[in-house]
Amino acid sequence: MANNELIGLVKDTPQILLTIYGDLAQPSVKKVGIALETVFEFSTSLLLPVKLLNEKFKHNFEKRLNDYREKIEQIPEEKICEVNPQIGTPLLEKLSYTTNSEIASLFTNLLAKASSIDTINLAHPAFVQLIERLSVDEARIIKYLLNKDAIPCISFRAHLNENNGFKEILRNGTLLQFEIELLFPQNIKTYLDNLTSMGILDASHGLIKKDENLYNPIYDKYNYESVNESYLKTGIFNKITKEKSYYQITDFGKAFIIACNDL
Repeated sequence: MANNELIGLVKDTPQILLTIYGDLAQPSVKKVGIALETVFEFSTSLLLPVKLLNEKFKHNFEKRLNDYREKIEQIPEEKICEVNPQIGTPLLEKLSYTTNSEIASLFTNLLAKASSIDTINLAHPAFVQLIERLSVDEARIIKYLLNKDAIPCISFRAHLNENNGFKEILRNGTLLQFEIELLFPQNIKTYLDNLTSMGILDASHGLIKKDENLYNPIYDKYNYESVNESYLKTGIFNKITKEKSYYQITDFGKAFIIACNDL
């Protein structure tokens, strides 16, 4: 790209789309232009046009922009609105260098929500930073939790004979790592702790679900009867207790999950 072309690209927002698509008359490209016009204007200050000179960067950005274009194709043109730069500019910046498709999907879903008058209320600026804090496995959990209210969990404790102490055998065990294909299922506690620290989940309420059918499959998966027998055999412990609880998906968490999933 010659220098004069770069100058034109910086000054003329649609030129960025022309660089990517070559044809601005396509209906879906037109929607992208309507939604992101102001965002592209702000993005020129972030050197987006200069970055597009790099073929590797351009290829990744083009892929992410195409993903976004496909997501807003189903939105009628009269429903398309300009994305607020407060959320659109950081989203475009994140998408420009996000190489993982599962994380990028959360970003593009959030950008799509911010592009429609029917869903713009779902796109909170804080959600951009939350997505940044997610691993790929956590992104998969966020997808899985759509339309769910809670995650049942159980804990096992082995109580000592000589005093009131106990050994924690299992804390807040769930079925998530068995129901979702995770890259690192052994990290499920870290994932749940992270989602809790972000305000998406809450396990501090001390409540239980009345429906025992929610917990029986978890007891079976964690082999409660076998664990109970093996610990009592040692003679060190006098009983094994099992406690039921659940991770509540907070109202904030539900809003985040909806915003980051498909329309």
